[in-house]
Amino acid sequence: MHNGVIKPELLFGKVNAVTANSVNFEYINLQHQATYYHGKRYGKGEVGEFILIESQVNLILGRIVEIKKDDLDKSNLDIAGRIQLLGTIQMDSLHVTAGVEYYPNINDLIYSAPHELIAQLPKRMNKGTVKVELNLGFIDLDQGCDINVTPEKLFGRHLGILGSTGGGKSYTTAKILEECLKFNSKIIILDPTGEYKDFIGDDIENVHLSDPISPAIGSCAVSLPAECFQETDFIALFEPSGKAQGPKFRDAIRSLRLVHLLMLKKDQHLEKINDGVFLKIGKNESNWTESIKYVRGTELIENPYTPFNPLRLCKQIHQECIYPADQNGAWKPDPSGFSYCLSLISRIHGITTSKTFRFVFKPAELPTLLNKIDEFYSSNKKILRIDLSDVGFEFKAREIVANVIGRHLLNQARSRKFSDKPIVVFLDEAHNFIGKSIGNEDNIAKLDSFELIAKEGRKFGLNICLATQRPRDITEGVLSQLGTLIVHRLTNDRDREIIERACGEIDKAASDFLPSLQPGEAVLIGNDFPIPLTINIHKPFIIPNSSGADFQNKWV
Repeated sequence: MHNGVIKPELLFGKVNAVTANSVNFEYINLQHQATYYHGKRYGKGEVGEFILIESQVNLILGRIVEIKKDDLDKSNLDIAGRIQLLGTIQMDSLHVTAGVEYYPNINDLIYSAPHELIAQLPKRMNKGTVKVELNLGFIDLDQGCDINVTPEKLFGRHLGILGSTGGGKSYTTAKILEECLKFNSKIIILDPTGEYKDFIGDDIENVHLSDPISPAIGSCAVSLPAECFQETDFIALFEPSGKAQGPKFRDAIRSLRLVHLLMLKKDQHLEKINDGVFLKIGKNESNWTESIKYVRGTELIENPYTPFNPLRLCKQIHQECIYPADQNGAWKPDPSGFSYCLSLISRIHGITTSKTFRFVFKPAELPTLLNKIDEFYSSNKKILRIDLSDVGFEFKAREIVANVIGRHLLNQARSRKFSDKPIVVFLDEAHNFIGKSIGNEDNIAKLDSFELIAKEGRKFGLNICLATQRPRDITEGVLSQLGTLIVHRLTNDRDREIIERACGEIDKAASDFLPSLQPGEAVLIGNDFPIPLTINIHKPFIIPNSSGADFQNKWV
């Protein structure tokens, strides 16, 4: 009967009312009894169970969301329940589509859905045969029924792994990484806590910025040179106040870009430069205008990608503190303007000489992270883990550094560098990096690299996977770009509301199951999973280092 999907032994109810998105049912023998069939337990009418309705035209897939008895004192009254309608199964091919093609009729029979069919739902929505599948877990009822998902469905429209602390996010991330290692994948992990430092092997490269307390075995220290930073990054970092410091700061950057361009020429105009600084105090304005002509206009000094030496900013800001040129074209020093900039100069000096930013401003002879990313992409390695665990929290260093890395990857993708093989970036603790703005009201810098990757990276072969315990802190614009969500237990109702709004495939009935998920259980939702599927994630072989303090043993 129906390719063996309908099992007469699993019959338990019949339809007694139909609405646009749900069906009410009653039990056939007036009571509910679970059963074992082929050694597997079936609820035959329990909340959360997937069911099949045998309608006249095809099979309808649903899930029980409520059962109730009208009057508990009267034993002969029927127990009734409500089923949320999820999708349609074609009678002949068993192909599954979202939505209901034909509604059931009153008295249509209802059966528990076989576990094998539920496990095959992702596969039965595929078109054609697939070569690469990732084995994520098994359906919560049956350990024998594994859930296999293609990378296109998992990462193709970006992936979000969400859930409260202790819900199993880290295990899920680790399991997905393990599965990707079985194939010829390219993955970059931004690891802000060092949680994945035990991922080591021939296919994995570990690099770290700064000096982690416990770097991974064989991990290599790298620098992130100042050339990777743009004007907005330095504004975010040094926070010049608007009216007095902001214009001087921008003028200093333009002058230092001009110095860089003149140094490349190495023939003339070099007398206008001293110790990498363009001299203005006591000099003639014609020095500037001639130099600008020499580098063919202002276009290059306004270009955010033209490099400059940020270690000369303090001295150059001093040179920018001048009055407008007098009738002879000479620039005179402006002591009051300089006094306004003293706090900015001391802040720049403090940051550029701090230990936090040593890997940017004083990197010694370290290889650069950008070279490591290029080498990784052209090598046979499959995972590149970038350890940010020792990048300090002061000066918003972590957010700015992650944003710089994200922007570099997006620029590489836009220039079609990743067209040969798509690359997936895993961003752990994503709520710390997305939707952040830094600076004051006059000079605000948006750290939006990962938002831009979410919006446009897909068409250039750059996808992201965001893991976070605070979905409410991630902008709705980014959440709406995530085509697939693996949602672990979420107890905060604001988090659940955000997910309902951002992901049309999950409605109120499905999200009601989220607070009661066990650790390791997750709901798989998305454009390619219109039928929300509760799965148990397989335990990874390499356990992420995410445990808290061990009070029992340390305080004994």
